[in-house]
Amino acid sequence: MDGKSFKLFSSKDSIVSVELQKLPNDVEADFAPLPDAISEDSTDHPKNDPHYDESLRAQAAFEEATLAAADGDAKRAVQQYLKAANLAEATREWYLAAVSNERVGDFLATPEPPEDLERAFRMYRRGVAAYEQCGLYDDARRLSYRLMQLKSRRGAQLRLSLMTRVELFVYGAVAGYGYRPLRVLNSAILAVCVYGLMYWATSGVLTSGSTPRPADFWECLYFSGITFCTVGYGDFLPAPHMRLLALTEGALGVFTMGFLVVVLSNRLKH
Repeated sequence: MDGKSFKLFSSKDSIVSVELQKLPNDVEADFAPLPDAISEDSTDHPKNDPHYDESLRAQAAFEEATLAAADGDAKRAVQQYLKAANLAEATREWYLAAVSNERVGDFLATPEPPEDLERAFRMYRRGVAAYEQCGLYDDARRLSYRLMQLKSRRGAQLRLSLMTRVELFVYGAVAGYGYRPLRVLNSAILAVCVYGLMYWATSGVLTSGSTPRPADFWECLYFSGITFCTVGYGDFLPAPHMRLLALTEGALGVFTMGFLVVVLSNRLKH
């Protein structure tokens, strides 16, 4: 098993390929004893910890789930991953809990049995919380992004309104659901280019001075950039029929720069 996909058998005996993230298949409990660290007879041995057995049981359930998944037994794999997640959360084995919850979400999000999309979302959210508990914020963001992406793609199945689905699509395309600040920058560059093209196509930018003339393409692109950034040096002016369009670009620039700060802070908060 390569950690990328499993072949699962549905109830109709059809083979379904379920794409899974590159998650480890041999997760070890964090509170498992280090090899030869403490003598078995020592009073400090981890076996005297009341949660020691549960940690090892969680690890064993995870290993059994991995074997079941490799054998194509989706139902048993989900049961054992759920057991591993439950035991791991109870004993604060957060990494083991995070990976187990994510695995369950992967199986439940497939369009074939044992599909349960809403429950898959809940398992993903538990996985995000568990990743954050053990300080793996990159993994938490990755899983959060995947959850939002799945929600956007399966919006009709979740009975989301058309407006909500459109908002999710735009939010993902423009900002990667709040986790991709470079997308905001790319969207800003695209907006500047589109506005610049419109100014040039309609002779919508004039040079300042006593004898104004229509700006060429590169001058229109420059005007679009300074308008988007709300700089306004005054060396170029919008033609009367394009003033409203220039106003909308300035407003869009103010919103985009504020939005970039929010997305960037969300990306860098940990």
